[in-house]
Amino acid sequence: MVKLIAPLLNKINIKRTNLNSLAVLTLAAVGLAGCTFTQNSDVSNPLVRKSTWFSYLNADDLRVACSAGDAEGRIRIIYNADYYKEVRVFELNPQSGNQQFELTSRVFGPAQVSNINVEVTAPLGAFSGDVTTDVIDRDGYLKVTDALQNDGFGTQQQGDGVRLYSDDFYWVALGCSSGYVTLGTWMSGVDDLQALTFPNVLSEISSIENDLPKPPAKDKARSQSAAQSAAIMNDDSRTFYRTVRGNMLR
Repeated sequence: MVKLIAPLLNKINIKRTNLNSLAVLTLAAVGLAGCTFTQNSDVSNPLVRKSTWFSYLNADDLRVACSAGDAEGRIRIIYNADYYKEVRVFELNPQSGNQQFELTSRVFGPAQVSNINVEVTAPLGAFSGDVTTDVIDRDGYLKVTDALQNDGFGTQQQGDGVRLYSDDFYWVALGCSSGYVTLGTWMSGVDDLQALTFPNVLSEISSIENDLPKPPAKDKARSQSAAQSAAIMNDDSRTFYRTVRGNMLR
C-alpha cells in the first residue's frame, strides 16, 4: 500500500456598511456550513458545487471514506487562482494493486459574476468546468507525493489561523494514509507559491492543456492583514475565506 506521509478591527468607529459586509460574509459561510459534499456528489455540477464547496474544500467526503479504510492513497489538490476567475481541482485515486492511478483534473471558471444574485448564492457562482482523466503509473504518483512532501505537506508549521481568501491565490492538498487525512495549505502572501514544485509535476502529468494561472511573486503578494482589510472594506459578498484550524478548514 502506498504511503503518502507520516502521520481589525483596530478602529472603533467602523462604517455601518463595512459591518454589514462582514455580516453578509459570516451569514454566507454559516448558510453553507450544513451542506455536505459526499462520495456520491458531483463537483462538476455547478448546483452541487455552489452548495457544497466549503465541504468539498475541507474534503468531508474523503475524511469519512478515509476513516472507514476506503480511501487509502487518495489525494485531492485544489488551486484557487481568484475563485471567480479560475479554480483547478486534481483528484488522484489508486486503482487495484496500486500500480496505476487515475488522475482527474477539472477547471472551473471564469464566472459571470455580474449575473449572480449574491444575497442568495454568495459566495459561490454557477459556472461550468472542463474535465480530463489520465491514468498514470506508480512512478508518476510518487513524483506527486514526493513533490508535495518537499513543499512541506505533512510537516508544515505555524499554519493554524491562516486565512485562505477567495479573491487571491492558494493551494490546498489533502491525502489519506492509514485512516488519517493530512491537510496542507499554501497561501499567497504567506508562502512563496512560485517556489512550489508540485504544481509543475501536476501540469506535466495532467492532460489539461492550459497553463496554470501564475500566482504573484512573493514580494508582490498581498499580506494577510491587507487581505483582511480588503474583505472588511469590500461590500461585495462574493468574497469569502476559509481559516486553517489544525487539520481542518473552517
